[in-house]
Amino acid sequence: MAQQMTTKLTIGDKVKQMRKAKGLTQTDLAGEHMTKSMLSQIENGRALPSMNTLQFLAGRLGTDAGYFLEGEHEAELGPLVRKIEQQYKAKQYKEIVAEIQPLMKDTLPMAVDAARLMEFYVGSCYHTGTEGGEEGIERAVEIYERFGLFVERAKIQYLAYALMFAKSRYQDGLELIRRVRKEYVSNKVGNDFLFEIDLYYAESVTLSALADYSGSREAALAALKLSHEEGVYSLSDHLYRLLSHLALLHNDLEQAEAYLSKAKLFAQFTEAAESLELVHLGEIRLALAKQSYGEVLTLAENYPAKDSQFMPFVHMMTGTALYHLERDEEALADLSKVVLNDQVYHPLDRVDLLTAYAYKAKIFAKQGLMEEARYEVELAYDQVKDYPPSEYADLIRQTYHELYNAQ
Repeated sequence: MAQQMTTKLTIGDKVKQMRKAKGLTQTDLAGEHMTKSMLSQIENGRALPSMNTLQFLAGRLGTDAGYFLEGEHEAELGPLVRKIEQQYKAKQYKEIVAEIQPLMKDTLPMAVDAARLMEFYVGSCYHTGTEGGEEGIERAVEIYERFGLFVERAKIQYLAYALMFAKSRYQDGLELIRRVRKEYVSNKVGNDFLFEIDLYYAESVTLSALADYSGSREAALAALKLSHEEGVYSLSDHLYRLLSHLALLHNDLEQAEAYLSKAKLFAQFTEAAESLELVHLGEIRLALAKQSYGEVLTLAENYPAKDSQFMPFVHMMTGTALYHLERDEEALADLSKVVLNDQVYHPLDRVDLLTAYAYKAKIFAKQGLMEEARYEVELAYDQVKDYPPSEYADLIRQTYHELYNAQ
């Protein structure tokens, strides 16, 4: 406790010393980011600044935020952090894991840059399905606690949500999100609207995984409200796509189309390739729901990235459309390309792909190949027993019972 108090005062002392050296008053330095009273509390060690606040103060004072937190190990870690950050932006997750994993065997310095390395490592563990993310979170939490950066501690704990989601621990993830929000609100200095929107989005996604579709919709709308009020528009394309999918689950095609149109506008504005792919995927799903099977085939043919990770969904929907058009052999060819990999985490996405097995079963049954038909539907049925209710799960269960009741 004594060391933590000393660290807080050191940060405040550095802010005060540099402010006076620059000839600035507290009002000058605070600007519109915070009140003079809050700055005074930071300088006197009675308030805990977040990294965002330190970055703001550093910018006003002409230095780097690391100056306020630097220790003997900051200089040696800085270049590595910058390198790993660039790799993370380039989605080189395997390379990051390979580079940082050996460091996990050693005792990392109690430095903020070490905590930042852990953040990139945890994210890369999630994207590659590598074990070890939990240890990275624990180390970062310890460092942020030492420096009194409780908002940053809340943010790194939030990363544990993704690891829980990947392991289907949806209820645990929901509880974590709400606990992190409570901790963030009670400790924040200023507002980090992007983080608050992230929390709403994570809550919405998790509630949909728990089949609380009404709660999921409310959380998504709350995120959009905050985003638009503050003029940041973060995750708007993702949120509108989520709302569109939720509307489809309730068979509200008009609302689904309206939300998807908004998602497309934001995706086009940001020019994010993955987001544009997902909107295109949403358009195929909407056409399928409308039973516009010809449009499904046209949209699928024009899908922008034939090597995309989302191609299994394209094949599943193309195969479904061909099945309804009674082009069974072509349907089988597409449905047979559907592979459920370990990186598909959301139960609605997983069960959506699993319908490919139900449609293959239906085609085999039409051809009198009952053994093959039952084999296919069993593969899907065994996996959806504990899945949340949806039209996809209903289709699989219905097909299973039809085939096993057949004489």
